[in-house]
Amino acid sequence: MMKQKLLKRTALTLSLLLLTVSLTGCAGTLVKNTSGKTNTPSTSNEQTIPDNTQSEQYTPPENEMDFPGSYTVPEGWVKVEKYSTKDKTFYVEEDHKDDELPDNISIEVGTNRYSADEHEKFRDAILRQLTMQLQGVDGELTGDGTYTEQDYILYIFTISETDVETKQYYIVGDHRYCLIQLTNFTGSESVGETAQAMADSFVWD
Repeated sequence: MMKQKLLKRTALTLSLLLLTVSLTGCAGTLVKNTSGKTNTPSTSNEQTIPDNTQSEQYTPPENEMDFPGSYTVPEGWVKVEKYSTKDKTFYVEEDHKDDELPDNISIEVGTNRYSADEHEKFRDAILRQLTMQLQGVDGELTGDGTYTEQDYILYIFTISETDVETKQYYIVGDHRYCLIQLTNFTGSESVGETAQAMADSFVWD
């Protein structure tokens, strides 16, 4: 059983290893996600940060969003109330919440036409959308396929530019997905580990 799972993970990873798309043109700052909105919260106004920073399993309340799952927020990361909405929640490191351009992680869920068994079609649709959005951006788009610790299919798209790296973690569900997006300005490896840990902790209801 363990050998089968390992082979399955390897096959999924290999299916995306050849994906490397160079995106050249006018240089710009990439902060886009698949909805076309910026994923970098402005810090021009005061932020309201909750006091609780302990690592815990988090299920948003009904009045915040209809969120069909739960995930762990690692210790030291706090929700940015000012920029979070009922559809998307932003997190930053507590020690950097006043930075002009803090590394940040957002999480949201959405629906699509694809069943979990059609995950490759979903992957290809996301790839086409990203390629269109990134026209004219000087950077590189790469992809990877694997599984979360909960054994959900996970596609990771990385957009690398000179001054920022964006990673999109798509957790595949049946006609739905969870998107965890990391915008990394500092190049910190620990920030990437945090985003990966959130993806690995995610559980569909």
